[in-house]
Amino acid sequence: MDEQSSSTLDAEAAVNRNGDTTDDFDNRNGNTKILRRMDTVPDIKRDTSGITTQYIATGIVNLGAFAAGVCVAWSSSALPLLTTGPLEPPSPTRDVIAVENSTPSILNPHSKLALTEAEASWVASLLCLGALWGAGPAGLISEYFGRKKTLLYLALPLVVSWILVASSPNVYGLYVGRFVGGMALGAFSVGIPPYIEDIAEKQILPTLANFYHVHFSCGVLFGYVIGLVENTSWLTVLCASVPTAFFIAFIFLPESPAYLMSQGKYHQALAALRYFRGIDNDIDSEIKQLKERIRNSAKIKVTFKELFGTRSNVKALIVSFGLMVFQQMSGIYPVLFYAKTIFEKFAISLNPPSAAIILGFCLVSSTYFSTMLLKVVRRRVLLMVSFAAMAVNLSCLGIYYHLKASNLSPSSTWVPLFTLCLFVSFYASGVGPIPWLMLREIFPPHMTRRATALTAGFHWFLAFGVTKLYQNLVDMVKPGWTLWAFAITCIIGIIFVYFFVPETKDRTLQEIQDEFEGIHKKRKHRHVIEVESVSEA
Repeated sequence: MDEQSSSTLDAEAAVNRNGDTTDDFDNRNGNTKILRRMDTVPDIKRDTSGITTQYIATGIVNLGAFAAGVCVAWSSSALPLLTTGPLEPPSPTRDVIAVENSTPSILNPHSKLALTEAEASWVASLLCLGALWGAGPAGLISEYFGRKKTLLYLALPLVVSWILVASSPNVYGLYVGRFVGGMALGAFSVGIPPYIEDIAEKQILPTLANFYHVHFSCGVLFGYVIGLVENTSWLTVLCASVPTAFFIAFIFLPESPAYLMSQGKYHQALAALRYFRGIDNDIDSEIKQLKERIRNSAKIKVTFKELFGTRSNVKALIVSFGLMVFQQMSGIYPVLFYAKTIFEKFAISLNPPSAAIILGFCLVSSTYFSTMLLKVVRRRVLLMVSFAAMAVNLSCLGIYYHLKASNLSPSSTWVPLFTLCLFVSFYASGVGPIPWLMLREIFPPHMTRRATALTAGFHWFLAFGVTKLYQNLVDMVKPGWTLWAFAITCIIGIIFVYFFVPETKDRTLQEIQDEFEGIHKKRKHRHVIEVESVSEA
């Protein structure tokens, strides 16, 4: 009798676990349960809603963004060790002299190199030129070969690029290595956001989407920290460890459910979505929405030409391109690429490697802070305040340089470090993430990825131009006037935002596109005569 009763209880428990006839099962699948879990810190051991899995998966895939940040910071740490000094014409005897005055070793083949500042500027900027060529086709490749495969195999050219940089006997090997690494960097910038959009729930998508900028900033900080090694070969080996770790960690994650569904792999898509949602979520409705979305996207074939088909899309492109122009012309990449060199020129009171680490820490903390700031502050206000603060700090640094050149200021102060820390902090709080965030808010969903690829390519083209021309500007008009030029660009950016950029926070896509089309809702007017007649009665 006891055995029968225990088996009955076990059967009822099994029904309660697997069936859908109990209230407890409904509560587990209800929205109340999900929202309550989202308000708490996920517990990896007990959480079954998938929130923890989505956070961990987003952190792993954004190791690619971390690797991109390391690529940017490498220039600041390594180029001062390889550069001879002032701009000088190339000489066939330069490498011979460098070999005679150095002690080359297997661990440091770069002891044979002595780059001019012109060559160093090419080594730095070719990363952005490579990113231009990598960003364009990355979106199309991921649609045909899969999000995971595309991102996973990007680690290979990045490792190859670091091998070329570490073992290059001449400057041309550095050129090729940086260009190849840049192609992977640009592809990461286009390929990572779609994967996150496919695996994230709508409620946490804005937070997870900002992980890219946070990880990129952390990569910059990591590159500045390992710059304390002051050995280019070991520095490059440490940089190569990041894409290696990304490959090992990312290989265990499943493919994007949306891509699997688009390829007709229904059961694999179901398993992948279940992996990211956990057992607490009922994924049937999401599967239906996913099928409908893929069916609609198959009917609507979006090409780059169609981005210019309507007035609203053209204006959206003008806004996105304009924001990228003023974002890059503010001088952020020259500051990140040449941080150590800038601190050496301004003769700060702190040693340049340590100052660069402080700069990287300010970039990371401000990028993380922007995640919360974007939830409460309007986009236009944050952009204008960010541009204004950046202009003020660049102007102060330009004035300091002129005073220093006239011997009217102390030789070693904290002013350059303080102003540049504020500059990157305000950049990371507004001008940095908002142009990328707006791409999802001003374009229709079926055009977002094409618009992102086009805008990302334009972004890296501008980054290449500004980074390459920075050294030429410094040589022609000195750092002070170069900083003033960046400050004036930020002021023009304020004007552009005020007149051309719409507010997107808490607004629907239809409202934003109506504004682009020049359609405004008519305000309701009171009929004064009727009101007066009613009051008299």
